[in-house]
Amino acid sequence: MENNRLVIKSNRINRLIYVAILVAMGSVLHGLESLIPLPNLFIPGAKLGFANIVTLIALVLLGQNEALLVALLRVFLGGLISGNFLNIGFFLSLSGGLFAWLGMKMTSKATESVLIISMFGALFHNIGQIIVAYLYIQSTHIFWYLLLLLPFAILTGLFTGYISSLAIHYVKNSSTSPNKNYK
Repeated sequence: MENNRLVIKSNRINRLIYVAILVAMGSVLHGLESLIPLPNLFIPGAKLGFANIVTLIALVLLGQNEALLVALLRVFLGGLISGNFLNIGFFLSLSGGLFAWLGMKMTSKATESVLIISMFGALFHNIGQIIVAYLYIQSTHIFWYLLLLLPFAILTGLFTGYISSLAIHYVKNSSTSPNKNYK
């Protein structure tokens, strides 16, 4: 009986270590993404969504609760590091991260395709941010911006899904995988 408790405790500790690593990676990816110049000619403010890669990895390898924890912690840590904590950029990031997690969570119940899960995460991310932008500027015209953002979200979601699938494949085939049973 004592050995079973130790295994469960060890498993919980390993999962928390994976969460911490993914939060750190998400924070780094968020910072690196801000260094990539995207032409703002057609879609101002659009980003590639690299930080959502870690949320997707957490969802597939660790589960829904851990993925939510990763999303929340990386947004809070990113806000603290960048000096944007509790300003409009923070709330846009928070809503995007939460909506992306929700989209990924719902889609993962219908499919195991990491590409499709990622694409829906990207779509929901933009929808969440537009809702917060609407609450901030109080203009329904902001919803027209989705016509530009959603096609871009599909492309970036597929790209980040591909990167995520490579990372997931690597971790699942390594000897230290947190969840060897996931297919």
